[in-house]
Amino acid sequence: MKIRAKMILSTAAVALSCALLAGCGGSSSSSAPAASSQAASSVASSAVSEAASATAEGTNGTDALDDAVNTLLDTNPISNQFEIAAMNIEYDFGIQADDITSYKGVKSNDNGDAGLVLVIQAAAGKAQNVVDALTTYQKDQVAFYGNYAEFAQAQSNVENAVIGSNDSDLVVMVIASNECSADLSSAVDSVLGK
Repeated sequence: MKIRAKMILSTAAVALSCALLAGCGGSSSSSAPAASSQAASSVASSAVSEAASATAEGTNGTDALDDAVNTLLDTNPISNQFEIAAMNIEYDFGIQADDITSYKGVKSNDNGDAGLVLVIQAAAGKAQNVVDALTTYQKDQVAFYGNYAEFAQAQSNVENAVIGSNDSDLVVMVIASNECSADLSSAVDSVLGK
């Protein structure tokens, strides 16, 4: 999926470059550069749309991941949910694209609520890489919330995040929302089949 999206974006970049170059030459009385520019722009637009939909497909995960996320959300309801996207996986969590095959998750979009449910199917043998990246994310979030006295509850919730994995390279991270009072360790163990 990632390779397909990169190829589509590369095609879009080439098409856009051609459109720009076509517009640079020729006289104002010539309609050929304008026509080729419009055609190239159309190709670029459709390629960008395809890339966006390919990326969006990856955020949906699989039915198995949907079930796991829903099970965890029953225990840890997240307010004002923000769906975790490919960009978040790479830039927020620091997980390499090659280390995962699919993922699904939501986090709270409320200020001062660190609530999070994230289920990742790691690539074969890459679960520890994903766990390490999530542990680093946890430490970064503890430091962030530590800068704000009014977010003490969120900081405590992040400090007590549950991160686990199983032999099938399934990785789970759960941070309690401010409204959660359940035992998240049991819920994570249940999802991981422990």
